[in-house]
Amino acid sequence: MVQVNIKKLDPHAVLPTYGTPGAAGADLYALLDAPLTIAPGETVFVHTGLSLELPEGYAGLVYPRSGLSCKRGLAPANKVGVIDPDYRGEVMVALHNHGTAPATVDVGERIAQLVVAPFLHVEFCETDELSDTQRGAGGFGSTGTTETLTGAAPTGAAAMTDAPSDAAATAAQAAPDVAALRADALAYYHGMGAPFDRREAVAKLLAAADAGDVLCRARLAYLSCIGDEIAGIPQDREAGLAALSEVLEGLQVEVGREEPDAMLLLGNLLVDGLGVEKDDHRAVELYYRASELGFAPAANALGQCFSFAVGVQLDAVRAVGCYRRAAEAGFAPAQFHLGVCYFDGNGIRPDKPEAAKWYAAAAEQGYAPAQFTLGRHYSQIMNGVENDLEKGIMWLTRAAEQGLVRAMTYLADLYHNAGTNGGDILAAKWYETAAKRGDLYGMKQYATYLASGRGGVPKEPDAAKAMLAAAARGGLKEAVLLYRDLYGKLS
Repeated sequence: MVQVNIKKLDPHAVLPTYGTPGAAGADLYALLDAPLTIAPGETVFVHTGLSLELPEGYAGLVYPRSGLSCKRGLAPANKVGVIDPDYRGEVMVALHNHGTAPATVDVGERIAQLVVAPFLHVEFCETDELSDTQRGAGGFGSTGTTETLTGAAPTGAAAMTDAPSDAAATAAQAAPDVAALRADALAYYHGMGAPFDRREAVAKLLAAADAGDVLCRARLAYLSCIGDEIAGIPQDREAGLAALSEVLEGLQVEVGREEPDAMLLLGNLLVDGLGVEKDDHRAVELYYRASELGFAPAANALGQCFSFAVGVQLDAVRAVGCYRRAAEAGFAPAQFHLGVCYFDGNGIRPDKPEAAKWYAAAAEQGYAPAQFTLGRHYSQIMNGVENDLEKGIMWLTRAAEQGLVRAMTYLADLYHNAGTNGGDILAAKWYETAAKRGDLYGMKQYATYLASGRGGVPKEPDAAKAMLAAAARGGLKEAVLLYRDLYGKLS
């Protein structure tokens, strides 16, 4: 392997990285203090903070990135930049906005790709004659633009053989529009073009699956494998894997057709090793491909890979860039993840008000984890938002009503600690709801209400003992200790 020495001119500069094992170009990263907006028709020299020492006989070729150029109109102004082996200055990328709208480059965003390639130095020899060829001096367009047609178009009866009959046309009109069902289901599932509503999405996924859509069948099988408390799907790994085995081939066909959601789903299966051999690197490649097509959920998945070193090196800065692109496209989970990065200072300067802004954006779309986080922050005197218990309870209630168990128990604790009869009634309601979903803490807490008759709950000592025992057997240490105090050793 050829070695290229690189010098960092700035400690915040990022070394070039290959996105996949088979990538020809290594990504170059923007070295910026703040996001940079480039106006239509404007060219800006963007720093990378790097200088190279290329081996003799090799050049660095700076090419556009397909997603950046095709989706946002940003590409090197000189089309392909050439870095000579004797150049020791900073590598700069002259980004030009070929589009009709301003385009923003994020801090640490990938802005071009560097291909290191060998070249030849030749001797140019003047001559009076050149050898003859069939083409000769034919220039632009001299070889034509289409192949010669070798047959006439069919006419008469022959041309009509593929036309549908009246009966077939009527059947086609009566058949469900599977593509429309799929699009509708995925819009609700991802919250892109429709409200973020997983329960509604599942109903629509079922309708599309019943109509024969393989992608929706595959996504339902995946949800069965992992379980989804918000969608109301319990985990049943065995059934999910059996269902996946029936649709995996069809899913691969969808991936071959460059269907972004199929790439995302297959990537998830590869990361989890569900129905296929675990392959994080292949998953990252699929996420890249889908995100290059402008699919925000895939950009978010790629951010998760950089956040947790799944198939790539840990890179918090790149994770933020991925989350930001998806968040600005309106994808609620990415807005939430970007908020977490701002709150914790991962890959970006800590900014709790900015974190609260992104939490709110996701919460307004109905994303339950963001609603829970925002509600928790409003109920505390900290975290970038004003202390407002009423708002906190509102967001926590919305998350709990969607089925987020940790929101149920947190909300119940708030009501429980209020020490009022009205608070006890609401606390009992949410502890019971969490307990029915199998939450051990909810079971332990509701058992105390059953034992005391608190909060309007009928006093049922035997039921309280049984529920506390179930929580203890489930491994909740608090339940084990409480059971011993009340009833002795757990049998």
